[in-house]
Amino acid sequence: MPLTVLIVEDEQSAARLLSGIAAEVGLSARTTRSGKEAQELCAAAAAAGAPFSAVVLDLVLAELDGFQFAQAARAQPWGATLPMVVVSGVYKQLPAEFAARAKPAAFFAKPFEPAALREALARLTGAQGAAPALEGELLGKPAPALFIELFRSKATGMLTITQDQSRRAITFQQGMVRFAQSNLKSETVGAAQIAAGLIKQTSFDRAVALAKQQGIALHEALAAARVMTPEQLKVALKQQTTDVAAGALLCGSGQYRFEQKPVEAVSGVPDLRASPVTLVMEAARRRGNPAADRAFLEAHAAQRLNRSPELEREMFAVKALWPGESATPLATANRTVAEVLARIKEPEFSLLRCLCESGLLHMSGPAQAAANAQPASGSADDDRGKTFNEKEASARKLLFGERDHLRDSSHYQVLGVEPSAGVEEIKQAYFVAAKRFHSDSFSGLELGSARKAGEELFAKVNEAHSVLMDKHKRAEYDVFLDRKSKGLPTDVGAILRAEGLFQKGELLFKAGRWEDAEAPFREAIALNHAEAEFHAYLGMSIFKRTGKPDEGLQHVEKSLELEPRLRSGVIFAAQIFDAQGDVEGAMALLKKAFEKDSEFTQAKDEFRRLKNKPASQAKGGFFSRLLKK
Repeated sequence: MPLTVLIVEDEQSAARLLSGIAAEVGLSARTTRSGKEAQELCAAAAAAGAPFSAVVLDLVLAELDGFQFAQAARAQPWGATLPMVVVSGVYKQLPAEFAARAKPAAFFAKPFEPAALREALARLTGAQGAAPALEGELLGKPAPALFIELFRSKATGMLTITQDQSRRAITFQQGMVRFAQSNLKSETVGAAQIAAGLIKQTSFDRAVALAKQQGIALHEALAAARVMTPEQLKVALKQQTTDVAAGALLCGSGQYRFEQKPVEAVSGVPDLRASPVTLVMEAARRRGNPAADRAFLEAHAAQRLNRSPELEREMFAVKALWPGESATPLATANRTVAEVLARIKEPEFSLLRCLCESGLLHMSGPAQAAANAQPASGSADDDRGKTFNEKEASARKLLFGERDHLRDSSHYQVLGVEPSAGVEEIKQAYFVAAKRFHSDSFSGLELGSARKAGEELFAKVNEAHSVLMDKHKRAEYDVFLDRKSKGLPTDVGAILRAEGLFQKGELLFKAGRWEDAEAPFREAIALNHAEAEFHAYLGMSIFKRTGKPDEGLQHVEKSLELEPRLRSGVIFAAQIFDAQGDVEGAMALLKKAFEKDSEFTQAKDEFRRLKNKPASQAKGGFFSRLLKK
């Protein structure tokens, strides 16, 4: 039985990231958003003789914060020696008094290096590390299913797919494809550029010789020999990763092997992260064998289909690569493969097949009465030649109207309850809605194509009930709705990519490379514009690069709008005010900050520096000094 850590974190994406790091060292993870529930879980685990091996504790929680949890834990037998790893996005240093009382085994200020947390968890729990390699035949597990399985488990490591003489190596990081390369010339960096006439074959051959001579990667040789500009090389490597991954996804036979690795082991390859969902879509676009795809789909004709959460979250990828496709809108509400196949165009057969093979469409079955299934059930064909009496017409109008009304509704709206509804209220609402749309309510009526609408509504009601009655699923769903309502990213992969870009930019920022730092900060904001610190660092990078306070200040002020107590935002804003000559404004901002946060020592130090500043400097500021020169 694996060792288990308890993760106490109320931000869903952060909890997933922490769980993924725990999994990389062979630890099982239990998560909770509440300090109070964490106490109960720890006490119950200890009483059952299976105490948690460690607790990863965020300090700022909605219910019973990390300070209170730690103090209460140390007073209990189960918590007296429990290893605590404290993380915080607010505190860059632990308050001394708290550290003395709680005695945490480690502390990490966000954003932190995953490798450091991984090492701490392994040391504190005695975890044995990575799981054994996963390997087998592609005939038993198709490549699309492998990609999505690694995506769901947020795996980090190397997937190798071999078929005859070809060998493709795909590097995964936290479930995303970071980089891919193969031994096929057609998939090698530069191949597409040669074909397009962007680089010469002789120049490419020179780089190949250099790579062999110096024992370096081909893309490094292309850069060293100046065959490609940095921008051309980035595009070429992105193309290579897509081509290799798509080629691997289209392998119908061969062997696969996945070796789990720590993040630092894969950080040496180019970071060109792409979503496996997008790559599956791209592979489907390239397949080009509708006869074979039809044969596969007909072999699974009786299976019933529903979209997976991963597909729901990345529908934009489908629409971008397959504009106007009709497979995904139809593949829901337990329709059979046969029903969907009959209603889509031939070029979409490959899309439906890849979605089924990968698990992005859940297949279950065999479907009932599959042999008698209407090929286009729910279409106008079901109404042809039929007449409906007044009661049947009224029922049809009701079902079609409710289907359209609830098409994009939340689970709460489907059941007709408020988001604050309790378990009993949800249960009662479910009974009412289920009875309303159950087929028994329309017994003896000829509904034609409306019967399928009724089945869709009944399935929607069941799904809403299933999610809202499970506290963990409901909590995740509430986070999804909240972020969606605020226009925030709901794609966990995008949030994690943004965090990685920010960390890259922060390293460049600390090295004084302001111009280089700007790009990753801007990319991070494009992926997750709600993270205040991203805006603060972008603004300060712009100011440092240009020397123009106004250009940087608007971004820093944006960070303080999002998070008024953001420490980096306060310090950066004060420094820009000082550069503008507004020392009083800078001091007022700093004073307000450390009065609200007594542990904000950097604000106090900056305030004292400005207070003791010579009067001539305090009055003139940056521009006055510049003009006097």
